[in-house]
Amino acid sequence: MEGEFHFNKQEKKYLTSFPGMLVIFQELEGMDRIILASDNILETMNLTYDELATYFVNGFKPLIKYTMLDGETRYFAGKAIPQKRKHAVLRYVTYADVTTVYQKLEDIENSTSPQDSFYKQILDTTKSAIFWKDKNRKFTGVNRAFLNAYGFSSEDEIIGKTDEDMGWHTDPDDSKKREEEVLEGHESNLARTKNLIQGRQRDIIASKSPLYDKKGEITGLVGSFLDITDLVE
Repeated sequence: MEGEFHFNKQEKKYLTSFPGMLVIFQELEGMDRIILASDNILETMNLTYDELATYFVNGFKPLIKYTMLDGETRYFAGKAIPQKRKHAVLRYVTYADVTTVYQKLEDIENSTSPQDSFYKQILDTTKSAIFWKDKNRKFTGVNRAFLNAYGFSSEDEIIGKTDEDMGWHTDPDDSKKREEEVLEGHESNLARTKNLIQGRQRDIIASKSPLYDKKGEITGLVGSFLDITDLVE
C-alpha cells in the first residue's frame, strides 16, 4: 500500500516478540490500517496475520468481543498510544484480556452479595500486576499478581507505603513526578522504568490513571505494569 511505514528487521523482530497483545496501526487513506502484530495476539486469537488484518479492516477497536474456536466469548480492551515516525502517524495498541471482568460484572448485576468481594475476585484473577494508591501516593491495595511479582505474602507488607519507602526505583524523583502528574488528572501510558524486584533490577513498562469519586474529584491513582526484562535483554 502506498505510503505504508515499514519497520526495519530488528524492530520487527522485537515488536513481534512483544510479550503482550500488541497491534500497530498506521493512518492510511483516512483510516487506521494494521501494519504489524505481535505473535502473542495472533496465537491468542488463533488467527494468521492476514486474518487479523481483515478483522481490523475498519480500523482500531477499543473493545474486542471475540468468539474463540471452542465457542467461548472473550473480551479484550485496548489502549492506544500515538507516535509519529518520519512521514507516518502510528498507533501502538496493547490489548488486555478483560473477559473475567465482564463475567464478574454480570454476576454483580445478578447477585445480592457485596460488590467489594466481586471486585476483589476480579482483580485477583487478572494476570496483570495491578495496584492503587491514595492522593499521598501511598498504596491502598494490590492484586494477587502484584504480590506474586514482588514475592509478598500479603498486601499488609505494602499498604500505607510509597515507592520511596520500598526503595524500588533507581530514579525515585522521576517516578514521584510521574505519579504527581497523574494525580493532577493526566495519564501515564507505557512508561518504561527500572524496578528492583526480588533483589534484581527489572525493566518494566507501567501505565497509571487517576481515580475519581462520584463527584469527579481525584481520590488517588490506579496502575498496572508488565515486566519486559527478557525482551529487553
